[in-house]
Amino acid sequence: MDLFLVRHPETAAPKGTCYGRVDFPLLKPAIDTAKQTINDLPVQIPLMIVSPAPRAQALAKELSLLHLEKNSIHPELQTEDRIQEMDFGDWDGKLWDSIPKKETLAWMKDFVNQKTPNGEAFTDVIERTNAFLKDWGKEGTKRKEEEEKRKSPIDQLIVVCHSGSIRAILCQLQNLEYKDAFQAKIEFGSVHKVRLEY
Repeated sequence: MDLFLVRHPETAAPKGTCYGRVDFPLLKPAIDTAKQTINDLPVQIPLMIVSPAPRAQALAKELSLLHLEKNSIHPELQTEDRIQEMDFGDWDGKLWDSIPKKETLAWMKDFVNQKTPNGEAFTDVIERTNAFLKDWGKEGTKRKEEEEKRKSPIDQLIVVCHSGSIRAILCQLQNLEYKDAFQAKIEFGSVHKVRLEY
């Protein structure tokens, strides 16, 4: 199965803000990003899996409407909690500069395993996105249910989510070191195609 991982549009969060579960308004209308993103997606989109965050939902809805205009097909949107952005706990929504340095330095030394205060470590994001991938793999429950419902195989899946969850999925499907996850650029509205083989 081909996965098309799509990051949400840019938000109006002040520069230098730590945000994961906290949501900010979009900087521009979601349709602007959708018009650019749709060209990197397959022509037939039967199903989109979407993070519950409003910034991801807004893009998915616009992509669905654009796809309906072009192909007379209205993709089904399914919300999926396991592809949410990393939970930064007590830091969420704060400026990085306002968070005590002793806390951020300890986390940055080992963000893979170190949890943020009342939040997650990167391994938590890996764990939940891995469970999501298994559900959509060849023998996955979700995939089998959808294929039975549609009476046809699902070969492509659009996943509209976040930088952190995209990085976690890329680590798992491209055998990347977790510690190197944040070296790749994941731009707002960007599409990352990967193959889910298992």
